[in-house]
Amino acid sequence: MTTIHRYRPLLAMMAAGVFLAGCAPLATRPTSPEPASSPAPEPKPEVRSTPLESRELQVETLPEERPDTRDVPQQTSPAVLALVEQADQRRQAGDLAGAQSTLERAVKIEPGNARLWLDLAQLRLARDQPAQAEQLALRAVEHARDNATLSAAWKLVAKARRAQGDEAGAREAEERAGSESVRRGVLHLPA
Repeated sequence: MTTIHRYRPLLAMMAAGVFLAGCAPLATRPTSPEPASSPAPEPKPEVRSTPLESRELQVETLPEERPDTRDVPQQTSPAVLALVEQADQRRQAGDLAGAQSTLERAVKIEPGNARLWLDLAQLRLARDQPAQAEQLALRAVEHARDNATLSAAWKLVAKARRAQGDEAGAREAEERAGSESVRRGVLHLPA
């Protein structure tokens, strides 16, 4: 009898044991409710906006608003905060291309951060690239977690569409933003 034939019954028992172990239910431990932790206070939200007449970015403070209960507050990583600061410094120095590439790195880290998409869209608009600005602002719409950010994103979509000569599309975006100018029936014609 060869060596393999001697261990055949042992190998068969081991294979059956492994098979049966794979079918056994996993042990679960009882879950206890986790203590509720209070969320860290968020900094006052800001969105950079650029009028079409000026290449300089302006900061507009958004109104304070409570997010929906289904929304989970997003924590921005320290790396992204550092990149945003670096992009802002480059923008202030007049290096819009450098600011744009820095924000693009931040978006790669946090693609779900609507404020990053808004900032990037603002830079594209400042660099006379309204079609790209519109697409980036629509990404901000996609990822907006609160009404203030959503409204700011639609307002930016309206600016970008107006810069492309799409007045009807701009009015539609303003309606979605809930802008006061649309509610009052005031039309903003492109310059």
